[in-house]
Amino acid sequence: LSVCGNVSTALVLLTSDALCSLVQTASHCLVDLVDFICGSGKNTVRKKIAWHEQRYSNAPIYANDKPSKGASLGDLDVEKTMAQSKFPIAPEKLIQRAKEVLASEFGTGAGFDSNCLADDFQFVAPIVGPLSKKEFMQAFGSFKLRDAVPDLADNSWFQVDPLEPNRVWFFSRATGTHTGPLMAIAATGKRIEMPPQAQSMLFNEKGECYTLTVGYCMDKRIGNTEGVGGVFGIVKAVGKALPFPEAKRLYTPSQRYEAFERVAKAGEPLGFGPGAQRRS
Repeated sequence: LSVCGNVSTALVLLTSDALCSLVQTASHCLVDLVDFICGSGKNTVRKKIAWHEQRYSNAPIYANDKPSKGASLGDLDVEKTMAQSKFPIAPEKLIQRAKEVLASEFGTGAGFDSNCLADDFQFVAPIVGPLSKKEFMQAFGSFKLRDAVPDLADNSWFQVDPLEPNRVWFFSRATGTHTGPLMAIAATGKRIEMPPQAQSMLFNEKGECYTLTVGYCMDKRIGNTEGVGGVFGIVKAVGKALPFPEAKRLYTPSQRYEAFERVAKAGEPLGFGPGAQRRS
């Protein structure tokens, strides 16, 4: 009975997905036509500007000369790998520079200016971006996170990438309490517990940040944002998630994925699929 149920529901889901795909394709064609006529749509979801290419790199040097044949560990000798770096700023100073940029709220904090960001700066989050320096300063500066969440703590730790020596990775598990206005949202008093996020800054030779990546969730089970990172996650945590799927949870399965999952479940009792029991 479960096989019949999974097959029939899979058919329903695939049919619905096909109809939605047709409507989406038609709407995209219409949008593209309007953009062609009006010159609109620049740097929107399907027409992103190019992000910066990698500027510095180190060849990996392995702790045991090279990975064993067939092995996938590839344990880096970080010190020897970093010793190849031609980037002029030492790792310790680069980490300190990243902390200074964070402390200045990326140049938007009181008493700071935007000189910490390069003129060709780009902000690149999982959904939003690339944003230019001007776009980012206007957007981030308007959030006033410190006013909204005075006790906001990033709870970060830092590491220079041994394979990309001008990149500082910082991992955070931010927490705080919403006690001030946030994007027209009145204080709720709610606790904000973000998931662990992988974030990074890329620096040029002058010590200016030219790329900022934030909001890449590492474990959606942790915190109270359902895996949503960045400002989207903060708004989600206070109970005011923005009105589109990307801001509601990290992963919303498509109808097509659910259909294929159900097909796999239907095959398991018949001995097919990764979850099927193997006969001895």
